[in-house]
Amino acid sequence: ETAADAVRGHMEVVIVPNGLDVAGMSVDIDRSPRRIVFLGRDEPRKGLDLLLEAWGDVSDSVPGAELVVMGGDRKSHDVEWMGHVDSETKVRVLNSAAVFVAPNTGGESFGIVLVEAMAAGAAVLASNLQSFVDVGGDAVRFFKTGDVSELTAGLVELLNDDEARVDLARRGQRRVGRFDWDTVVAAYRAVYEESLS
Repeated sequence: ETAADAVRGHMEVVIVPNGLDVAGMSVDIDRSPRRIVFLGRDEPRKGLDLLLEAWGDVSDSVPGAELVVMGGDRKSHDVEWMGHVDSETKVRVLNSAAVFVAPNTGGESFGIVLVEAMAAGAAVLASNLQSFVDVGGDAVRFFKTGDVSELTAGLVELLNDDEARVDLARRGQRRVGRFDWDTVVAAYRAVYEESLS
């Protein structure tokens, strides 16, 4: 919907989401029950600074909590910094996550990282950008964009509540089917057939 709003009014709009090889996002690896994973470029709108601000309180509140950052490499804050990663590493790390966090502050028209994390079986906590809400629905837990206190509380709650975390991850795995290439390609085909008829 967020991307569609940019052109709505100028043309007829049919929304077909981005696609993902959902099965390809799952690998057999042990999930770390206190691992938080972030994936994104180290730029302000991805929210890494907010996450690092929250991290001190999270690590103090949850014994054994760990934070893994893919896409950044600051080498600080008692964090595992991985820098740029290849696709295979990304899938492996997402599958090891208890919680995937997307603290983005704006400028997102979709949110493929949420879909990837749901497909990998992680519970997802994300800022309540409209594009993220559209993608995640009730399969993602949201916090107010830019609110470090809500981000901290959400991470602590999910790490400490195994039942809630597992339930959220299961809802994500059910929801992610709508983004699988089989579903998306069928939708694209239907749009093209309608346009050509």
